Amino acid sequence: MDIVRHLCFFFPMTRRFFLPIIAALSLDSLSAADEDANTQDPAAAFTAMLENATLNGSWAPIDKRLLGDEKQDGYHIVKARPQEGDTWKIFYKMKIQGREIVYPIPVTIKFAGDTAVMILNNSPVGVGQTWSARILFHDDVYAGSWWNKGKTKGGIVSGTITRATTK
Repeated sequence: MDIVRHLCFFFPMTRRFFLPIIAALSLDSLSAADEDANTQDPAAAFTAMLENATLNGSWAPIDKRLLGDEKQDGYHIVKARPQEGDTWKIFYKMKIQGREIVYPIPVTIKFAGDTAVMILNNSPVGVGQTWSARILFHDDVYAGSWWNKGKTKGGIVSGTITRATTK
Protein backbone atom coordinates (compact mmCIF):
# COMPACT_ATOMS: atom_id res chain seq x y z
CA MET A 1 0.00 0.00 0.00
CA ASP A 2 2.87 2.42 0.75
CA ILE A 3 4.32 1.90 -2.72
CA VAL A 4 0.97 2.92 -4.25
CA ARG A 5 0.90 6.12 -2.18
CA HIS A 6 4.48 6.97 -3.24
CA LEU A 7 3.61 6.35 -6.90
CA CYS A 8 0.59 8.64 -6.55
CA PHE A 9 2.74 11.38 -5.02
CA PHE A 10 5.45 11.31 -7.67
CA PHE A 11 3.26 10.53 -10.67
CA PRO A 12 0.00 12.52 -10.42
CA MET A 13 -1.77 10.64 -13.24
CA THR A 14 -1.40 7.37 -11.31
CA ARG A 15 -3.38 9.05 -8.53
CA ARG A 16 -6.53 8.85 -10.68
CA PHE A 17 -6.03 5.15 -11.28
CA PHE A 18 -5.07 4.19 -7.73
CA LEU A 19 -7.40 6.48 -5.73
CA PRO A 20 -10.43 4.12 -5.90
CA ILE A 21 -8.13 1.17 -5.09
CA ILE A 22 -6.63 2.97 -2.08
CA ALA A 23 -10.12 3.83 -0.84
CA ALA A 24 -11.26 0.22 -1.17
CA LEU A 25 -8.15 -1.11 0.59
CA SER A 26 -8.67 1.41 3.38
CA LEU A 27 -12.11 -0.06 3.99
CA ASP A 28 -10.51 -3.43 4.79
CA SER A 29 -8.27 -1.84 7.41
CA LEU A 30 -11.10 -0.47 9.56
CA SER A 31 -10.77 -1.72 13.12
CA ALA A 32 -13.64 -2.48 15.48
CA ALA A 33 -12.70 0.63 17.48
CA ASP A 34 -13.08 2.80 14.35
CA GLU A 35 -16.51 1.32 13.64
CA ASP A 36 -17.65 1.86 17.24
CA ALA A 37 -16.43 5.48 17.17
CA ASN A 38 -18.59 6.24 14.13
CA THR A 39 -22.10 5.95 15.53
CA GLN A 40 -23.81 8.25 13.01
CA ASP A 41 -26.18 6.55 10.59
CA PRO A 42 -24.31 6.31 7.23
CA ALA A 43 -27.47 7.07 5.22
CA ALA A 44 -28.14 10.23 7.27
CA ALA A 45 -24.49 11.31 6.91
CA PHE A 46 -24.64 10.75 3.13
CA THR A 47 -27.87 12.75 2.88
CA ALA A 48 -26.29 15.62 4.84
CA MET A 49 -23.08 15.48 2.75
CA LEU A 50 -25.05 15.98 -0.49
CA GLU A 51 -27.57 18.56 0.78
CA ASN A 52 -27.11 21.67 -1.41
CA ALA A 53 -23.64 20.40 -2.33
CA THR A 54 -21.27 21.18 -5.14
CA LEU A 55 -18.98 18.47 -6.44
CA ASN A 56 -15.85 20.15 -7.82
CA GLY A 57 -13.27 18.01 -9.49
CA SER A 58 -12.00 16.66 -12.72
CA TRP A 59 -12.33 13.71 -15.02
CA ALA A 60 -9.99 12.00 -17.41
CA PRO A 61 -11.02 9.82 -20.34
CA ILE A 62 -9.99 6.20 -20.33
CA ASP A 63 -9.65 3.93 -23.34
CA LYS A 64 -8.09 0.73 -22.00
CA ARG A 65 -5.44 3.09 -20.58
CA LEU A 66 -5.49 6.44 -18.85
CA LEU A 67 -5.24 9.05 -21.60
CA GLY A 68 -4.15 11.98 -19.44
CA ASP A 69 -6.53 14.57 -20.90
CA GLU A 70 -7.80 15.80 -17.55
CA LYS A 71 -10.77 18.17 -17.63
CA GLN A 72 -12.42 20.17 -14.86
CA ASP A 73 -16.06 19.59 -14.02
CA GLY A 74 -18.61 20.38 -11.35
CA TYR A 75 -22.08 19.29 -10.34
CA HIS A 76 -24.65 20.93 -8.10
CA ILE A 77 -26.64 18.43 -6.03
CA VAL A 78 -29.80 19.85 -4.48
CA LYS A 79 -30.46 16.81 -2.30
CA ALA A 80 -30.19 13.02 -2.03
CA ARG A 81 -33.19 11.08 -0.76
CA PRO A 82 -33.54 7.38 0.02
CA GLN A 83 -36.45 5.62 -1.65
CA GLU A 84 -37.17 1.94 -1.17
CA GLY A 85 -34.37 -0.51 -0.30
CA ASP A 86 -31.04 0.61 -1.78
CA THR A 87 -32.72 2.92 -4.30
CA TRP A 88 -32.10 6.65 -3.92
CA LYS A 89 -32.86 9.75 -5.95
CA ILE A 90 -30.09 12.28 -6.45
CA PHE A 91 -31.59 15.67 -7.40
CA TYR A 92 -29.12 17.32 -9.76
CA LYS A 93 -29.40 20.99 -10.81
CA MET A 94 -28.43 21.74 -14.41
CA LYS A 95 -28.91 24.36 -17.09
CA ILE A 96 -30.66 23.46 -20.32
CA GLN A 97 -31.18 26.13 -22.96
CA GLY A 98 -30.58 28.88 -20.41
CA ARG A 99 -33.07 27.48 -17.87
CA GLU A 100 -32.14 25.89 -14.57
CA ILE A 101 -33.91 22.62 -13.85
CA VAL A 102 -33.62 20.01 -11.11
CA TYR A 103 -33.37 16.52 -12.56
CA PRO A 104 -33.95 13.47 -10.31
CA ILE A 105 -31.53 10.64 -11.08
CA PRO A 106 -32.45 7.22 -9.69
CA VAL A 107 -29.36 5.42 -8.35
CA THR A 108 -28.45 2.52 -6.11
CA ILE A 109 -26.49 3.38 -2.98
CA LYS A 110 -24.59 0.70 -1.06
CA PHE A 111 -22.71 1.40 2.16
CA ALA A 112 -19.37 -0.10 3.15
CA GLY A 113 -19.24 1.10 6.73
CA ASP A 114 -19.47 4.89 6.55
CA THR A 115 -18.56 5.02 2.84
CA ALA A 116 -21.30 5.34 0.22
CA VAL A 117 -20.94 3.78 -3.21
CA MET A 118 -23.27 5.16 -5.88
CA ILE A 119 -24.14 2.66 -8.62
CA LEU A 120 -25.67 3.52 -11.99
CA ASN A 121 -26.38 0.65 -14.37
CA ASN A 122 -27.28 1.72 -17.91
CA SER A 123 -29.15 4.72 -16.53
CA PRO A 124 -30.73 7.14 -19.01
CA VAL A 125 -29.17 10.49 -18.11
CA GLY A 126 -29.77 13.16 -20.71
CA VAL A 127 -31.41 12.76 -24.09
CA GLY A 128 -30.42 9.54 -25.84
CA GLN A 129 -27.56 8.81 -23.46
CA THR A 130 -27.19 5.76 -21.25
CA TRP A 131 -24.44 5.65 -18.62
CA SER A 132 -23.08 3.41 -15.90
CA ALA A 133 -20.87 4.48 -13.01
CA ARG A 134 -19.40 3.51 -9.66
CA ILE A 135 -18.63 6.51 -7.46
CA LEU A 136 -17.29 6.32 -3.89
CA PHE A 137 -18.24 9.11 -1.43
CA HIS A 138 -16.37 9.56 1.85
CA ASP A 139 -15.45 12.50 4.04
CA ASP A 140 -16.33 15.18 1.43
CA VAL A 141 -14.35 13.45 -1.32
CA TYR A 142 -15.61 11.46 -4.31
CA ALA A 143 -13.82 9.17 -6.78
CA GLY A 144 -14.84 6.57 -9.31
CA SER A 145 -15.37 5.60 -12.91
CA TRP A 146 -18.06 5.94 -15.58
CA TRP A 147 -18.74 4.57 -19.07
CA ASN A 148 -21.45 4.56 -21.72
CA LYS A 149 -23.63 1.57 -22.58
CA GLY A 150 -21.36 0.22 -25.28
CA LYS A 151 -18.25 0.96 -23.19
CA THR A 152 -16.89 3.02 -26.07
CA LYS A 153 -16.50 6.09 -23.85
CA GLY A 154 -15.58 6.26 -20.20
CA GLY A 155 -13.37 7.86 -17.64
CA ILE A 156 -12.27 8.37 -14.10
CA VAL A 157 -13.63 11.15 -11.86
CA SER A 158 -12.56 12.60 -8.53
CA GLY A 159 -12.97 15.74 -6.51
CA THR A 160 -14.18 17.37 -3.33
CA ILE A 161 -17.63 18.19 -1.98
CA THR A 162 -18.60 21.56 -0.54
CA ARG A 163 -21.92 22.77 0.75
CA ALA A 164 -23.44 26.23 0.47
CA THR A 165 -23.50 28.01 3.80
CA THR A 166 -26.83 29.26 5.00
CA LYS A 167 -27.13 32.49 6.96
